[in-house]
Amino acid sequence: MEELLRFISTYEMGVYLIFGVVILFNLKKLLDGLTGLRKANFGLEKEVARKKLKSAITIIGLFLIFGLSVFVLVSVATIRIPGVGRIATPTIDLASTPIPSGANPAEGAVTPESQQLTQTAIALTGCIPGQLEWIDPAEGSEVSGSVDLKGTVNVPNLGFYKYEYRFQSDENWTPISAGNKPVIEDLFAGRWNTVQLVPGNYSLRLVVSDNQNNLLKPCQISVTVLPQ
Repeated sequence: MEELLRFISTYEMGVYLIFGVVILFNLKKLLDGLTGLRKANFGLEKEVARKKLKSAITIIGLFLIFGLSVFVLVSVATIRIPGVGRIATPTIDLASTPIPSGANPAEGAVTPESQQLTQTAIALTGCIPGQLEWIDPAEGSEVSGSVDLKGTVNVPNLGFYKYEYRFQSDENWTPISAGNKPVIEDLFAGRWNTVQLVPGNYSLRLVVSDNQNNLLKPCQISVTVLPQ
């Protein structure tokens, strides 16, 4: 359902444009039918004109209903189903990071290599240091039992966030818990119980939406669940 809503939201204007073209075409058919009905002198001609009118009115009505449905899906359903809209993942201008007074410029300088590595890490994982990241467990950690989850969710205009997991060969994510208050290098409300899980490689992700219901790129890491 979310994928359908995301698709409609992305191509909303294109859908309206197509509907508009269809409606305009059938308005012309409607006018032609009215003209033909006025000019018809025989019963057969009047019947043909009436069929054109009925066909045009039916199609116009249907596409008006379709257009209203799209509007409702985008304007109402997306408010109730978080994570439908999309915004670009924020980036950090590392080159403009100020160097504290009294610090050695050489120590605080950002090299092109380190900047590229950081940007690549953000692009691959969605995790942004100081804004959206896992603190514990970390990438590649081995876990078992009931696991405390610690991280940072401190993005501008925070709406809500949730954290979830999946076995790496699965497609579906299982929610652990959620919240709507910023967390900075601290424990999340819920713990991850791995006791009943099949040992192996799992993915953990943080999914964040702003207060306009726009979804950030999830922050995702991989961990290994050990046998009990």
